[in-house]
Amino acid sequence: MDAQRALLDELMGSARNLTEEEKRGYREIRWDDREVCAFYMVRFCPHDLFVNTRSDLGPCPRVHDQKLKESFENSPRHDAYVPKFEAELAQFCEKLVMDLDRRVRRGRERLAQEVEPAPPAPLSTEKSEQLSVLEEKIKNLLEQVEILGEAGKVDEAEALMRKVEALNAEKTALTQQPQNDKILMLAQEKKMALCEVCGSFLVANDAAERTQSHITGKQHIGYGMVRDFISEFKAAKEKAREEEKLAREKEVEERRKQREEYERMEAGIGTRIAAGHVPRVDMVTRGPREVQLADISAFCT
Repeated sequence: MDAQRALLDELMGSARNLTEEEKRGYREIRWDDREVCAFYMVRFCPHDLFVNTRSDLGPCPRVHDQKLKESFENSPRHDAYVPKFEAELAQFCEKLVMDLDRRVRRGRERLAQEVEPAPPAPLSTEKSEQLSVLEEKIKNLLEQVEILGEAGKVDEAEALMRKVEALNAEKTALTQQPQNDKILMLAQEKKMALCEVCGSFLVANDAAERTQSHITGKQHIGYGMVRDFISEFKAAKEKAREEEKLAREKEVEERRKQREEYERMEAGIGTRIAAGHVPRVDMVTRGPREVQLADISAFCT
């Protein structure tokens, strides 16, 4: 019943039951009018995907009407218009994705620029003095190690080297600043990440609830639909190209076989003529038969 009503609406107009007075000033909108959104008719309208998000495209300037969509789906011209509408939607979506991918590239560049760690705070006067004393001790011990090594006193030189290592460890502990390590760890935990689907900045290692909230958000789902549609459209287009290519190759092959068969038949006829036989179509009997050239000569005389 709905399909029949939709067909009547398309053929006779939805105002077919209005009175003459009601029809005055009435302008009927059909699904193939320019002011009707073809995107909404065939799949989805991108303007509906990002409402109240950073990527909000604003209201669609064309008409969205469920009844018109049903009329389109039940129309005998539906299949003829689907490729045209899908191509227009794919062109619009590709522009959206191109703009988004530019933002994603800029976001990657921002994240790639590593922030230089803050320089360590200067040591206090007390620590500076302790550091100078340690460095002087290490210098003296190294000089003694060199003298002992030249004198062949290996054991004594190794003993002094162990003292040098202990002093170096003390020096490292003196210059270390634990608070900087803590700041670095917090910065690592709060490092930003970029969503490759919708271009949003995320906090790496964020709570699962916040990550799930992003994935189920309008912007992420919307761009996911757009990207999926483009991939599907391109795959269908590539498949159609392959099928068309195979059909052309099959046609060429069939023509080649027909040509070879024709050439083979011509060669056979030439052989029979050379042997003194001529094919003739007998209009009285059922088909071609062969007669001797002598019989034709006799017939002609």
